[in-house]
Amino acid sequence: MRSDLDIHIRRYGATVVVTPVGELDAASGWALAAVHTALDHDVAAVACDMRRLSFLDVVGLHHLLGLARYTGSQGVALFAYNWQRQPQQLLDFTDELLLDSAQDSRAAPTRLLRRTLREATEAARATGAARAGTAGRRRQHARGRPR
Repeated sequence: MRSDLDIHIRRYGATVVVTPVGELDAASGWALAAVHTALDHDVAAVACDMRRLSFLDVVGLHHLLGLARYTGSQGVALFAYNWQRQPQQLLDFTDELLLDSAQDSRAAPTRLLRRTLREATEAARATGAARAGTAGRRRQHARGRPR
């Protein structure tokens, strides 16, 4: 299957800027694997500029959400912006379809891709602090009990 996606990855200090160009669909999930590769321990944020993403299908959305969950689990803020019409409509339709009308929008399936930069940063800090606390407890247990 041929992919009509190119992905540009640039690094500015602790920020990785990702610009998908073309169509993110079932044939192009490989491209986001390149983003995983670009994430080392010094990365604090991933900024996804979506202005050149012309098409997004459900499988592509699944790949983006997987990237958002992965970065979040690593304590890295992910912020997606400049959404074009068709990808934005897919996000809206997905939330409308899967979100109960009584639920708060914070429960929306695509919320990880819709957060503001501030929200993404705060969530990453909280995850990073929780991970640091867990690592500290592990080190303490590894030393053994005091006698």
